[in-house]
Parts: sequence; structure tokens; C-alpha cells
Amino acid sequence: MADKQYKITTSMTSGWKVTADVRGHHLVIDQPTASDEGANPLETFLFSLAGCLSAIAKMVAREEGIELRGIDIDVTGILNPAGLAGKPTDDPIGFKSIDATARIDADLSDEQKQAFFDKVCHRCPVHHNLLHPTVVTHSA
Repeated sequence: MADKQYKITTSMTSGWKVTADVRGHHLVIDQPTASDEGANPLETFLFSLAGCLSAIAKMVAREEGIELRGIDIDVTGILNPAGLAGKPTDDPIGFKSIDATARIDADLSDEQKQAFFDKVCHRCPVHHNLLHPTVVTHSA
């Protein structure tokens, strides 16, 4: 398959609110200590993982003939905020750990649910990017 490019452009003016229009969808990232008009960037990052896992679960279930009545995913990230605050730390600037736990509503045993979720995680691009370094460049 050919590569597919994803691109978004964001805008931040006054305050802490960052907005983007993505394929006609208005997205907002904000800070709870500011106008709190949206989730903060770290919450949005974790939501991206959960959203991708959910979509891939629907795809895998369809391909394998599993009636997936629903899936709820809890994603918890542990972060030491010292680094992002510009303070010295031996911890990474980003999340030290991220845990994704799925509650799968399907006629599967616990072992089958685990195997299903393992397959979902293996196919999820966001999950993959968290496990394997991706080259990120920046310029101003």
C-alpha cells in the first residue's frame, strides 16, 4: 500500500487554547488552569491511544467474525511534571509508563480477550509509535 500523509495545523493566540480544524472537525486543547475549554495535550495524547485501540478492535473483530458489542479502554499515564516545568529530574520528560486496560464485551474467554487485545495493540499505529522511536523533526 502507498504511504498516507496526515497533517494538521494548529493555532494559539491569546491564553492557552490551541485549536485545529481537522477534516471539518473543530478540536480544542486547553489547560485546566486557563479557560479549560478542552482536554490538555497529555490527556489528548492518551485519548489518541484509546481511540486508535478502539478503532482497531472494531476492525479486528469484523475480520475475525467476533461480535464486539462494545469495548471500554482505560488509559493511565504516569508522568513526573518536573521536566516539563523546566526543573531538574532523572525521569523522562514524557510519560514514565502508560497502561491500557480493555473491558471487552464479546463472547470470548478471558484468554481469548487477552489474545484479541494483544492483536489489537500489535496493529495500532499509536501503540506502535509509543513502543518504537519515530523520527520527529522540528524547525521554526
